Amino acid sequence: MVPMWQAFDVGAVVDFLPGADVAVVAGADGMRRIVTRAHLAATAEELRRRVGSGDLVVTSAATLLESGDDPAHVVARLDAAQVAGVAVRLERAGETLPDDLLAAADRVALPVITFPETTTVADATAAVLDALLEAQRQRLDHVLDIHQRFTRIVLAGGGAPEIAATLHEVVGHPVAVVDTDRRATVVVPSDATVDVDSATVARQRIRAGDVDYGEIVVDAGDLPLDADSTIALERASMGIAVRLAQASAVAEAQERFAAVSLEELISGHAGDVAEITERAITFGWDLSRPRAVLLASIDPADDPDGRTRPVPAGALAMIAAAARATLGPDAIVWTRSATIAALVAPASDDPLDRREIAQALQRELDVRLTSVSVSIGVGRRVDTPAALPRSFAEASRAVDVGRWAKGRHVTEVFDQLGLERLLATVPPGDLQDFVRDAIGPLLEHDAQNNGELVDTLAVWLETRNMAEAARRMHVHYNTLKNRLERIEGIVGPVVADSARALECEIAIYITRHYEV
Repeated sequence: MVPMWQAFDVGAVVDFLPGADVAVVAGADGMRRIVTRAHLAATAEELRRRVGSGDLVVTSAATLLESGDDPAHVVARLDAAQVAGVAVRLERAGETLPDDLLAAADRVALPVITFPETTTVADATAAVLDALLEAQRQRLDHVLDIHQRFTRIVLAGGGAPEIAATLHEVVGHPVAVVDTDRRATVVVPSDATVDVDSATVARQRIRAGDVDYGEIVVDAGDLPLDADSTIALERASMGIAVRLAQASAVAEAQERFAAVSLEELISGHAGDVAEITERAITFGWDLSRPRAVLLASIDPADDPDGRTRPVPAGALAMIAAAARATLGPDAIVWTRSATIAALVAPASDDPLDRREIAQALQRELDVRLTSVSVSIGVGRRVDTPAALPRSFAEASRAVDVGRWAKGRHVTEVFDQLGLERLLATVPPGDLQDFVRDAIGPLLEHDAQNNGELVDTLAVWLETRNMAEAARRMHVHYNTLKNRLERIEGIVGPVVADSARALECEIAIYITRHYEV
């Protein structure tokens, strides 16, 4: 395939042919046929079999008519070979080509160019080659000019509006830049109406690597774009893609720096309050409001062989998008390794406010995300940026404790965790020892006798009232009293010993909520 910058039409070549006696005698409507090379056909056999698409054939009148074929057939054969045109050197002064040949050339719009008899075939060939080179040089100069116009815009920091305006100048037709949602973000001229979905518009995708930014559209009506306009459209697309890719890279770099700054902030390594405030102003953060840390963490998923699977592509971006949409414009959101973190601004210290925020995000994630499950933890609201590390530690603790106590896909607020805050820090072996020391014999008794002493003790510990406990257990008061006496005979004094009663209550809680 011939590069577009090397392609030009017969008319461009004719413009550079020397001498006033060179004339286009037929097929003037085909002057836009594309020329790729000059081809000297010195014999009728070469003219018949060796010419091809895009050739500007140079021959003599005698060679052209040597075969004895009907002139119309000669023209038809050349047209079928898709030659660009025929340059014919006449044999005698005043000679003209046959009328039926010229008429046939007019019918199929095959340009026929004649050189006078004073020009040799070699000179005609040289003239055509010189014209081809000159046309190629000028075409290349024009293509380079188009390229440089768009390059200058990009280097000067211009964007899609400037590039679209330059493209409009080059092609002379309305231009529109369309985003990936099919919305026209730039239209030149501004009062033009461009149907971006029309099948007749010329369009070029705006891509940088694997990223699609939309397309640029030229509305030339029913006319196809010429080669130069097509090149300009491609260069405009490349220019916009470069600018958008640059802007994206800058945004990503700024986002990474912001994330680093936020990590320093919540880890307590961001410096003094003045430095924190100055950095917050740079990024447009309002840290004067009381805030709490929220963590939305992808639940780890293990393969059957015990290896942890990587985070699915796009999952973090989806969680971040959901967080920004749900948590509101006041939230400061950033991405961590397998977690989305946010500084939220609850209306009050009430943990219910933070739970409502977290549950709204969880509901949004349930709709948007099916590839992974997410657990959310929220720390307590703090009044100053310097106290955010505490809220971050609490949010992390809320996620860990929630998973420990309830499994995956949990939503926990730190100050609503209750006893789990303490229990989650204890190794499972220590919990087992604690349960065994506190109520182990009682558990063994019930297992061996199908008894209800543990349940009886649990109900009494909830009520600390024998009559109420008996009512809940649906037994007589004396039956409950006897059971408590049997319980104390197995595990020791409980009813009168508040510390012992607390140990038993915690031990029963552990057996009912955790696997020990």
